[in-house]
Amino acid sequence: MKVLKIKGLRCSIAAVILGSALTANIAHAQSVLRVSAIPSIFSKTFRALASAFEKENPDVRIDLDVSQFDQLAIMRQTLRMAVFGDLPDVSFQGSNYLRILSDRDLLIPLDSFIKTDPAWTSELYSSSVVSTGRIGKTTYGLGVGMSFPIIFYNKSLVSKVQEGANSLPRSWDGILDVAARIQSENTHVLGFFSRYNSFIFQGLVGCFGGSMMNSDDSRIAFTDSPGQEAMQLIRRIGAAGQAKVDMTTSQARQAFTGGQTAILLDSSSSLASFESEAAGRFEIGTAPLPMTGSDASLPAAGITVVMHTTDPARQAVAWRFMKFVTGAEGQSVVGTTTGYVPANEIAIARPGPLATYHAAHPNMQAALNSVAHSRGWYAFPGENGGRIDVMIEDRAGEVMRLRQLPTPALDRLAEEIRNLLPK
Repeated sequence: MKVLKIKGLRCSIAAVILGSALTANIAHAQSVLRVSAIPSIFSKTFRALASAFEKENPDVRIDLDVSQFDQLAIMRQTLRMAVFGDLPDVSFQGSNYLRILSDRDLLIPLDSFIKTDPAWTSELYSSSVVSTGRIGKTTYGLGVGMSFPIIFYNKSLVSKVQEGANSLPRSWDGILDVAARIQSENTHVLGFFSRYNSFIFQGLVGCFGGSMMNSDDSRIAFTDSPGQEAMQLIRRIGAAGQAKVDMTTSQARQAFTGGQTAILLDSSSSLASFESEAAGRFEIGTAPLPMTGSDASLPAAGITVVMHTTDPARQAVAWRFMKFVTGAEGQSVVGTTTGYVPANEIAIARPGPLATYHAAHPNMQAALNSVAHSRGWYAFPGENGGRIDVMIEDRAGEVMRLRQLPTPALDRLAEEIRNLLPK
C-alpha cells in the first residue's frame, strides 16, 4: 500500500509539473502590450476595447493603465516616464498635445505602417483617422474620438421668431439675425454667446478656410483674410450683446441650459450634459458651423492613439491594436460609450449598433457632419504653446468685449506669438 501511495504521489507531482510547464509556455508565447489611456471617466470604454481586442487576438494580453484623469495628466505622465525609460508601448493622448511629445521624439511616425499594410484601405479607414494625428506632413497618431466646435440652440426660442421653424439658418448672417430677433423679443435673454478660447478661435478661422500657420510652420497665417473674417465675426457677436454680459465658460453654460441664452457656440462634447440639464425646460437643437471657405476645416479635440515602443516586434503588436481601436468594431465601442464622435467615417456610415445609436441621438448629427472637415487641433511649435493659447483667448476676448478692433488685435497677437516661437 505504501508503494502504491508513493507512486500515486509521484504521478500527481508529475502532472502538476507538466501542467505548470504548459501554462508557462502559453504565458511565454502571449505578448503583453502596455497601454495607457485617458480620460479615467471612460475606463469602462478602454477595458471593453482591450477585452474585444484580446478576444480577436488571443496571443496578446493588454496591460491597461487608466489611472490618469485627463489629457494634460497623461501628457505629463508620459514626459516623466520618458525620463526613466519606462514608456508604455501605446498611449491615448489629447490631439493638441501631440506636438509636445513629437518635438521630444517620444512618438513613432506611423506613415510607413500605413503605406506598407495591405489591410489599411480607404474602404476600412477614412482620411479623418489620419488627419487628426498629423503634424506637418508626418502622421504621429490615429484619431479615436473627436469633438468639434458646434452651435447649440434653444428650439423653443428659435421657433417663436421663425414662425414655427425650429432649425437655424445655414449662414452666419442668418444665425445672427435670428439671435437679434430673439433678443429684441425677450429682454431677459441673450441672443448669442460664443466662447473664444484657442479651440473655438481655430474653428472660426478654419470655417472661413484659414489656418493658424502655413504648412511648414514658417509663417503665421491667421492674419490673412480668413482670420480677419473670424475676428470680425467675434466682434459682431460682441456688438450683438455678448460684450455687455461676457461670462466665464461655466456661467455661459449655465445660462444656456437655464434658458437665458438662446444660441451658444461651444464644444460638441458638452451635448450630453446640456441635454440632461435642459431636460424639462426646453429642447436643444444643434447645428454645425457654417463652412464658407473653399478649404474649410475644423479642429478636432479629443483623443488619438500613439505608439512609443521602438522594438520592431512590439511595434507589430502595437499596430494591430491601433488598427483595431480605429476600425469598425473599436469605433463602435467608442461611439456608443462616450460623448466622442468616432474618428472613422467608414465606421459611422456602417450599419450596426453605432448607426442605431446615432439615429436615436439626432443632436449628434452636427458633430458627425463635422468629421469630413476635421484636422488636428493645431499646436504651435516650441515650449510656449500653453502661453500662446492664453494669448489667443485674451486678444479674442478684447475684440468680443469691443475693446479692440479686429485687425489691430490680430497684428498684436501675431507679433506676440512670433516672439515666443523657436528662432
